[in-house]
Amino acid sequence: MKYLIIGSGRMAIGVVHDLLNLEYIKEVHVTDREEAALEQMNSKFKDDRLHTYKIDADDKDRIIPLMGKVNGVLSAVPYDYNLGLTEWSIESGSHFVDLGGNFRVVKEQFKLDQKARNAGVGIIPDCGLAPGMASVVAAHAIGRLDSVDTLEIRVGGLPVERKTPLNYQLIFSVHGLTNEYIEPSIILDEGKIKTVPSMTEIESLDFPEPFGKLEAFYTSGGTSTLPMTYQGEINKINYKTIRYPGHCERFKMMIDLGFIDEKPMDIQGKSISRRVVFERLLEETLTFEGEDVTLMRVSAQGMKDGVEKRWDYQAIEYEDKENNLTAMMRTTAFPAIITLEMLVDGRIKDKGVLCQELSIPPDLFLQELEKRNIHFEVSD
Repeated sequence: MKYLIIGSGRMAIGVVHDLLNLEYIKEVHVTDREEAALEQMNSKFKDDRLHTYKIDADDKDRIIPLMGKVNGVLSAVPYDYNLGLTEWSIESGSHFVDLGGNFRVVKEQFKLDQKARNAGVGIIPDCGLAPGMASVVAAHAIGRLDSVDTLEIRVGGLPVERKTPLNYQLIFSVHGLTNEYIEPSIILDEGKIKTVPSMTEIESLDFPEPFGKLEAFYTSGGTSTLPMTYQGEINKINYKTIRYPGHCERFKMMIDLGFIDEKPMDIQGKSISRRVVFERLLEETLTFEGEDVTLMRVSAQGMKDGVEKRWDYQAIEYEDKENNLTAMMRTTAFPAIITLEMLVDGRIKDKGVLCQELSIPPDLFLQELEKRNIHFEVSD
């Protein structure tokens, strides 16, 4: 099997690590616009099967020929590129997944469904942690009930050691983080699809020590296609991001002050977006060394054999110190490459632009996670 990874950042390192651990993988091709990132990738793995190329993600003339040489393509670049990459994967006849992060882009990808079917390829957007793994775990929980009233998904990536004032460590794209905080959250409420403002409806929840009491609040993207898939079947579906207490209030204050406005500012004769400046500041202040953790809780409540029933799936995942993979890299990269492998080897049989909760076999998916030491405790 041969794979192409677009982008060579932190999540791509997790993807390449996973692929090169598989003996049947013949070639892994990685592109990035930054030579330094590619050099880091080569230095880390030192594997003859790894091939890197300095190419921009929007360079169609150079990307499509690479796509034509592989069985599957994974996008690990910002969501702005995913629609174009989807179109090119269909054109080249390669299966495709991405890490998503913006549902407006995903809706445009689904308009390419018939083209993907005609080309005989599978396209699955939003494959990462949440959206991604969370959607498949949700499908597994739903499948254990005869009917479902409420589905709740709570996910967060946190530093193990709190560091004020935000008690947060930047462990994935800063642009993705700010997008989650400003775009609306799509939910099902009383059977109706609704949008609610992100960074609202703060709730308290408890995890085992050393975490204890945490907060969760609405953010965008986490439900992906779940509300549309289960409208008419489930009464309530919602997603909230987990953080240490106080984070939401402090960060939202900066948003309310206009720090993430796209409106440009004049700085020493240069016109620069306020959001660009703010994101650069976040990168500098929130990027620091320290262990991270991924927390996930998926709860489905409904009826089974005429009795009210609730299933809770909980994961607490730490970094892989031996291989220098953060918890966020493991829980984002591994689900994405599992999904792509399933498309390539036929365990996902559907073609077209696909919803994870309908097309990915949840039992097999959870088995693959277990092989990678990602474990869910299930309780009722």
